[in-house]
Amino acid sequence: MARRYRMPDITVRIPFETTEPGRVALLRSAGIPLDAQGALVWGFLHERRPGRFGAGSICRWFATASTDPLPVMTGAGLSPAHGF
Repeated sequence: MARRYRMPDITVRIPFETTEPGRVALLRSAGIPLDAQGALVWGFLHERRPGRFGAGSICRWFATASTDPLPVMTGAGLSPAHGF
């Protein structure tokens, strides 16, 4: 069965040793809209945590308005991605 999905607008790899202020700075420098506390202002941010200790995480940001649906994957048994 064919799958339909949306590619992220911005993808960022965050190294394992990065502190929270460094993480916020990396995301902002990549163009992801964050407020003063480091929370997402708009859009949808999905973070894929590493499968092994010491590996970096991957953040994917989708530029969606509050009225737009979340990124969708259609197919047998697939559901939309969940983020934070």
